[in-house]
Amino acid sequence: LFSVSPREFERQMRHIHDSGLMTILASEISQRMANGKLASTVCVTFDDGYEDVYTHAFPVLKNLGIRATVFLITSEIGGSYTNSEGRTFRLLSKAQIDEMRGSGLVEFMPHGHTHRKLTALKEEEQEQEIVFSRDGVKHLTGVEPLVFAYPRGRTTPAIASAVERLGFSLALGVVPGLVHASSDRFQLPRNAVDKNVSFLEFKLKLSDNLERYLSLTRNFTV
Repeated sequence: LFSVSPREFERQMRHIHDSGLMTILASEISQRMANGKLASTVCVTFDDGYEDVYTHAFPVLKNLGIRATVFLITSEIGGSYTNSEGRTFRLLSKAQIDEMRGSGLVEFMPHGHTHRKLTALKEEEQEQEIVFSRDGVKHLTGVEPLVFAYPRGRTTPAIASAVERLGFSLALGVVPGLVHASSDRFQLPRNAVDKNVSFLEFKLKLSDNLERYLSLTRNFTV
């Protein structure tokens, strides 16, 4: 359900490249929100850190010079993860992560240590998941991670406050929309792209018309 074919991914990335949009890393968003330099930018993100980011996506990113942020499940680096559909996939190895980081095109941020849904955990377990994933990424990259992606996109005000208290400057969920200077930094809008998203929808998600479309969709939803 969540995957995009290599051919379609290349088509999408080429559209970004040919449209003249600037690709930025998630770690750059906070400063751009502060100085009002969000126009004509896009942030490409991958959740979980599956190996196909290296085998299929990374060659396209290199060819087109597109920058991206990968949010890692830190408990199984080089191992595997079984997703919500019951399908098991290999995860990125440290060597693959190092190679992508070395290109200057890809950064890595935390996505929960075991990818358990934070909203289903006790407070101390929530903090453990966040801290372990933060420290795991720092150990892998040598860089203090500043952006967190909520596992399965779910959060609460209390979890968002914990993420801020633990040193992050931004956190991403799965609420669609455009990022503005006034956006909630700990529930930052992000637009999902999976195999059910047509190329026309993909282009819409990159346009200034997205929020008008989302508003119309909400108005006509019963």
